[in-house]
Amino acid sequence: MKKICFILFALLFCVSYDGYCQKGKKTVKQVQAEAAKAKKEIERTSKLLKETEKSKSISIERATLLGQQIVERKNYVNSLQQEIEFIEQDIFATNAQIHTLTTKLEEVQKDYNQTLFTLYKVNSQYEQLIFILSADDFNQAYNRLKYLQYYSDYMIQQAERIKTLQDSLTARKYDLEKMLTKKKNLVSEKQSEARKLEQDKYLEDVTIKKLNARQQDLKKKLAEKQALERKLNKQIEALIKAELEAKRKAAETKNKTNNATTVNTLTPEEKLVSKNFAENKGRLPWPTATGKITEHFGRHKHPTLEYVEVESNGISIATTKGARARAIFDGTVSKVVLIPGRNTAVLIKHGNYYTVYDNLVTVNVKAGQQIKAKQEIGTIYTDPETNSTVLQLQIWKELEKLDPEQWLSK
Repeated sequence: MKKICFILFALLFCVSYDGYCQKGKKTVKQVQAEAAKAKKEIERTSKLLKETEKSKSISIERATLLGQQIVERKNYVNSLQQEIEFIEQDIFATNAQIHTLTTKLEEVQKDYNQTLFTLYKVNSQYEQLIFILSADDFNQAYNRLKYLQYYSDYMIQQAERIKTLQDSLTARKYDLEKMLTKKKNLVSEKQSEARKLEQDKYLEDVTIKKLNARQQDLKKKLAEKQALERKLNKQIEALIKAELEAKRKAAETKNKTNNATTVNTLTPEEKLVSKNFAENKGRLPWPTATGKITEHFGRHKHPTLEYVEVESNGISIATTKGARARAIFDGTVSKVVLIPGRNTAVLIKHGNYYTVYDNLVTVNVKAGQQIKAKQEIGTIYTDPETNSTVLQLQIWKELEKLDPEQWLSK
């Protein structure tokens, strides 16, 4: 019987709230962490969406942010549902534990009462003495004495067991009340988030319909934007080529002077910076204090225009109005680039790596200036028509374009 009870308790605790006995499945702590992350992302996206609500015109960034918020809210609702399921499992396990404890308590109390009744018959010291002295011989008297001692100790043990079981039962009932309250709150929150999800979907549909009604205007603006981006990228490429060529010539001149055979275009300091930059892939700080990626690197389908593909040499990060762009690593400003009809870009060198911060309305750095990681370099432009504030970040390894998303911290 004891062995069966032990196995039952072990099984009950294995499906407890921590969820560690469920192999191959998420634990409740993982689910709670995912829910917290999704909620934080929703808050960030909502803040950016509120700014675009003030705009005179619907923007592609707004449609993208709404799409992201729908995904984030779905993730949050899903995490809440998983947490509710964990709590339901724990409620079931706790109810089973309460039932087992209650049954055990009843058995012990019944046994205690029976023992109490037996001892009642010899409840006084005089009667206990008569009970011992009326024995037929010494051995029987000794056994009767041990019998009384045993029952006395047994009564103390049973009383302690009853107290322990009662305490355990009270604690589990308290835990159950907490779990039922938490479940109720989670169910309420899940229902609230589900309603908000439907609202988000409706707003996304309305936004996309409005954008679709402006297809020709959007295509024209997109063509102008891409033309200006190509100009910027050609200028960046030309600047990098010029720097590489100048360094190559300087290295060749130095080699001729020193009769060296190997051409090293990077100084020892630049090699170290390049090495440090490369080693921090996936851990670099964001170029904005807060923000959401609204356009990814490379060739991809346009978020709203049908049959239109766009190609980006970097990523676009939507952020708040008045936000400042920050350097993502120590380096030296190579150039401040201004394209007519377009805002300012800053090119920063990190050994043989370069980072580009585009769409700045004001810049507070200059060519040749040493920059530290997270140092502010300028204010990001806010479009007065759409109220969108978007920074474009590019990363180059000499003339090779890299995906910045893979370099920034998650």
